[in-house]
Amino acid sequence: MLGKIKMIVVKGLFAVHALRLRLKGVQMGRSCYIGGRARVRMCKGSQIVLGDEVAVHSSERCNPLLRLPASLVTLEPGACIELHSHCGVSGCKIEAASRISIGEYTIVGPGTVIYDAKEHQYSPETGWLCRSQRTGKPIIIGKRCFIGMNCIILKGVTIGDDCVIAAGTVINKDVPGGHIAFGNPAQYSLLPEHLRQG
Repeated sequence: MLGKIKMIVVKGLFAVHALRLRLKGVQMGRSCYIGGRARVRMCKGSQIVLGDEVAVHSSERCNPLLRLPASLVTLEPGACIELHSHCGVSGCKIEAASRISIGEYTIVGPGTVIYDAKEHQYSPETGWLCRSQRTGKPIIIGKRCFIGMNCIILKGVTIGDDCVIAAGTVINKDVPGGHIAFGNPAQYSLLPEHLRQG
């Protein structure tokens, strides 16, 4: 009996968190799982789109490795974050000035940062400018990828389908489909045959 009550309470909390995102303007497909209080900030004229059965984990109850809640932020009008159907993100930070697209069945681990913008410009007279115009280049992440914890994915890169990005990797160039990437800066090699989809 106590287990059933607990399950009802948990489902109610998921519904409350999902409603909160909808009220902020997030477009959500069917049966999205919003575990914990995700941080969402949307610039006017931008959009965040969650496909069917997307999971957003922002609570240690969902993932004990979490240190911070998931964060979805659009920075400029026209910016778009798309999490396609069945993908899942745990305690990661996704910020778009242009477009960030994460493919179906892709999983993103805690502490990962996906950021498509360049905020600081260099001036020979003054050095690095703190307040300069953001310029974004889209980040496209394919289907069925696994992105480990504490990765950094930088502007303008494409990660192909069926890739594995090892924990702590910095991605500053494209990764072809069916590869594993590791290190800083990232190197990549073909996935072992037993991990390839096709």
